Amino acid sequence: MMLSLSMQEKGKEVDLTGLVSGAEDVDDRVPHGKALARFAEAVLQGSDSELSEARLAVIEAVGGEAFVDAAGVVGNFERMVRVADATGIPLDAASTEMTVDIREKLGLNDYAMASRTPPAKG
Repeated sequence: MMLSLSMQEKGKEVDLTGLVSGAEDVDDRVPHGKALARFAEAVLQGSDSELSEARLAVIEAVGGEAFVDAAGVVGNFERMVRVADATGIPLDAASTEMTVDIREKLGLNDYAMASRTPPAKG
């Protein structure tokens, strides 16, 4: 599944399945994908040493400035998820309809909080 995101500006497509499945070829799908996925996982559930190692790997892969951007993205997504979960915000109807295929292919409907999103009407 190829999904065009803001990478459209650069004329590239990003395949998000590797980020969910832990695919070995994630670096072919997302630039520096293994290092970035490892960092995100370490932030959310890693030990201090795992986080330190993952942080250094991202800095080595993309540089210090891009690392700051990556850390900001991880932090922002974690914040948004916590706010949405805490307030019980379901996915809106338009997003529900537009993301049926993506959510199914990535297995997002299997997450506990997905039960708060009403099914698509299509």
